[in-house]
Amino acid sequence: MKKIVSSLICTGLLVCGFGGFASVHAEGVTNELNNSIQTTNEYEKRGYSLQVINGETDPAMEPIINEFVNLYFKVYPKLIKKYAYNRKEASREVILEFDPEYDGVAYADNGKIVVSTDWILTNPDDVALFTHELTHLAQAYPTYDDETWWITEGIADYTRYIYGPHNGSWRLPEEVEDADNYDSGYRVTARFFLWITQHKNHFAVDIVNRKMQNGTFDLQLFEEITGKSIEDLWEEYVQNPNVRTHY
Repeated sequence: MKKIVSSLICTGLLVCGFGGFASVHAEGVTNELNNSIQTTNEYEKRGYSLQVINGETDPAMEPIINEFVNLYFKVYPKLIKKYAYNRKEASREVILEFDPEYDGVAYADNGKIVVSTDWILTNPDDVALFTHELTHLAQAYPTYDDETWWITEGIADYTRYIYGPHNGSWRLPEEVEDADNYDSGYRVTARFFLWITQHKNHFAVDIVNRKMQNGTFDLQLFEEITGKSIEDLWEEYVQNPNVRTHY
């Protein structure tokens, strides 16, 4: 693998700086196995930095990357301020990789977020998946297991709803399906959490998030902060799941 200066780098707003921040480093890497060009750009603003690695040569990626970069500097500082365990010590350096080989949608791991280029090119309005994954970096829970994964993913979709952007068709479910439960995770749990914050305790998600971070979460917590067990909360929610939403 050898490094080259890529002529694809310095084109348009992506590199030259926009929205009050600038690309401080840019380079191209040629992968000798498949002769593809992987571009890397770094952005900095107010103590936050984002390194973007793009392994896709389709020019349609450029406006998509612009949206991700803008969203990072708009949303990630808010997520750190509200959801990080220690916002002063939380990492403000994130790597974002658009991977043409990854056949999922996106994932976050140890300061890096990987997004499938196939997915985002097919679903260019799904930029808010980045908000979901950035939430995982802010959460930084010590465990991700069968007992509490639904909280991890439910809060990440809750923040996706709160912070957006709401560009596409993604919505919290309007109705409760028979197969749904409080621990279904993702959008189902996110809407349940929204209901709890609106009807029971405005700080419920904040409290659950902090307990997850310090390893002291227990389902009993819901009764402590709402006066009802999570099973009773879910039963009440199913009977009257009305929430105020905005998109």
